[in-house]
Amino acid sequence: MPDGRTLIVTGASSGIGRAVAFAAAREEYRVVLVARRAERLAEVAAAIRTAGGAATTVVADVIAHETPEKAVSAAVESFGGLDVVVNNAGAYAYGELLEQSDAALEAQWQLHVAAPLRLARAALPHLQASRGRLVFLGSGAARVPLPNAGAYSLGKAAIRAAAIQLRRELRSCGIAVTYVDPGVVATEFHSSQNIERPLGGTVSPERAARAILRGLHRRAAVVNVVPWQTAFTMLGEWSGTLADPIVGSAFTVRRAKE
Repeated sequence: MPDGRTLIVTGASSGIGRAVAFAAAREEYRVVLVARRAERLAEVAAAIRTAGGAATTVVADVIAHETPEKAVSAAVESFGGLDVVVNNAGAYAYGELLEQSDAALEAQWQLHVAAPLRLARAALPHLQASRGRLVFLGSGAARVPLPNAGAYSLGKAAIRAAAIQLRRELRSCGIAVTYVDPGVVATEFHSSQNIERPLGGTVSPERAARAILRGLHRRAAVVNVVPWQTAFTMLGEWSGTLADPIVGSAFTVRRAKE
């Protein structure tokens, strides 16, 4: 891959986003880091620069309507263009679906669907110019919604559908669109809300990042970081109501004990 490409990654202060930033920098991408936590973001950027890479930060909430323009402007002004957008930022919404307020439902929709699409829209002219790539982080819950996963499952199902639609719509523009099923990754995603992880082995954020970068090289339509986990969710999806007792008993997302 040619040197000097530029990549935006959201949720870059921890977890998969942080790992993607480091992996991309090692492959000589210039990285635009987007997240809310300024101190953590600065630490990631400093580590990348110390290792000889190039990074700039945008301290912002991805759901803010001005964030897409800020992120794209940072890429263009700092590095002269834009080649890849990795929509990684996400958070859980614990609780049964009908127990969640309108505000909670809207927050999940904005975070997992509206914000990534706004960023894709803002980046579109630059990705057309570079024949670039759009990446959307999904979840197995997009196929098999988990109990107590609330609106999270709905948001991930919607962004999976959006990735498929954009892949078809943007092919003629030369833009590759990749949907990522990361599997169960060992991050603070669950622990930050005192939630127990569902059953199943976890993988490291670094493994997920390596898989995403390989997908970028191939301009892959889909990246399944943990293929056997994806296979199980596909089986659960195809099984329909037959899977309900298993999902209900074995994969209920629970609050951890205090």
